[in-house]
Amino acid sequence: MRTLTRGLIFAISTYMTLGVGAEERAIDGFLSGNQLLEYCEEENNKCYGYLMGFVDTIFLTEKMLNSFGKILGPNAKRPPTLICFPTSSSFKSAQLRQVWMKWAEDHPEHLHRNASALALVAFEEAWPCE
Repeated sequence: MRTLTRGLIFAISTYMTLGVGAEERAIDGFLSGNQLLEYCEEENNKCYGYLMGFVDTIFLTEKMLNSFGKILGPNAKRPPTLICFPTSSSFKSAQLRQVWMKWAEDHPEHLHRNASALALVAFEEAWPCE
């Protein structure tokens, strides 16, 4: 059941990210995948800052979802975790760049889309939750 739910959420997020839905939204983020790729090719602080900020946002979202679950009670349903990053003691920001660069190079046809949505897909593929 968890695999089915996770697959459904991933399919919907991929559609919203890569499909028609992403082009119909009025606000589509501040940075495109092409811009993030440029920052990361230069290996500058903009690249690392963006990717680390993305991860911090994912962690914050997880904490908020856990808190809401406590407020709503033990029977409350929450979306499954999409990205299971390595433990913080072994996790380095350079890994984020490597994963992003590999994904971007493998999927250049999507880089005109929102960078944060693309990062979500790239990191979920690299660090899926079992």
